[in-house]
Amino acid sequence: MKVSFLVPDIACPVLGPVTVLARTLQRHYPVQIVGPDLGHGVCPMYRGAFDYTVVPAPRLYRLPDFLWESRKLGAALTGDVIIAVKAFTDTVPVALREKKRRGAKVIVYLDEWDGALFWQMSRGSRWRSVLRNLHHPLEEPFHPLVEKLIPRADLVISTSTWLQKKFGGRIVPVGVDTEFFKPSAPEQAAALKRECGLEGLRCIVFGGVVRPHKGLEIILDALVRLGRPDGRFVIVGPINEHVKALQSNPTYRPYLTVLGAQPAARMPEFLSLADLIVLPLKDTLLARSQMPCKIFEAMAMARPIIGTAISDLPLVLEGCGKVVPPDDDAALADAIARVLDHPDEAEAMGRAAREKCIRYYSREVTERELVLSLEWIEQKKTKGTKTG
Repeated sequence: MKVSFLVPDIACPVLGPVTVLARTLQRHYPVQIVGPDLGHGVCPMYRGAFDYTVVPAPRLYRLPDFLWESRKLGAALTGDVIIAVKAFTDTVPVALREKKRRGAKVIVYLDEWDGALFWQMSRGSRWRSVLRNLHHPLEEPFHPLVEKLIPRADLVISTSTWLQKKFGGRIVPVGVDTEFFKPSAPEQAAALKRECGLEGLRCIVFGGVVRPHKGLEIILDALVRLGRPDGRFVIVGPINEHVKALQSNPTYRPYLTVLGAQPAARMPEFLSLADLIVLPLKDTLLARSQMPCKIFEAMAMARPIIGTAISDLPLVLEGCGKVVPPDDDAALADAIARVLDHPDEAEAMGRAAREKCIRYYSREVTERELVLSLEWIEQKKTKGTKTG
């Protein structure tokens, strides 16, 4: 049995966790990752990480070109099982068309509520968005239409309790390779700190793509509130418009270092710079649906972690991290100070986080859950064939 992942855009960051899942399954099945190229190529952070099947589709974003460009995606899918990633018009409908055409089984994989941005708009804004995007099928107004198709899939896999309650199915964490993400030797971390101009500083590190709902500015607000000259927030990821906005703020500038995008293979090295990891998700519809895989990487690296009381973060950090209310820079500042001022407590927190990660959120756990899901699909397919 062959498995095909279909991502909505080969340039989008979701390619990272999908690549992790695909590598996990390669121990058991032939696997391909298919995605359209709208003109930007493979996401820079994951180029060379997998033998991706890239489908040139520069006009996929507009009608009527979408109709034939999306068929090119269907033709590229060769799996007996298609895992449609996210509720986009170029994933779920394409996979379901292949189900109807050749009997492929379909799993919908959801890492967040794609319709959240549309539904949090005012009624008037939603109508304006619909009118503005009538010919742009990859935009927000189309996500609710795609969500209505999800029950036609054979299985839904999601990453959070919130998504499971809304769409059903089962939760499978994006487990991490705990041998790849593991604490570096102290001298290696110290050398990289010197190389990055961070020697003598207490670093809070974020590795990934900065997006508004991630609430990263509150980390800087907390550091400003603390006024610690040794406190530094380090961003390891693409320098997009959100990062530039943070850099342009003179209040934040003394507390911010941006290292830019780095190869995925070096991410453990850069996470080793961290004295602390903070995941301050905002209280938004989108954030409530998410379970950031970055938390599992931080846990595997045995770093002390502070998260906000959003989504499943309190559940994951129970017994191994600190949780603060969302959008509360005073509470976050107090928690940061507590961790930085009590190194023994912070070290114990990090050890507990790694132990919990190995037990519940490792690649081996994800592998077991994914294989069980695919075995269930395979049995369902066999029964359907016999019945027919």
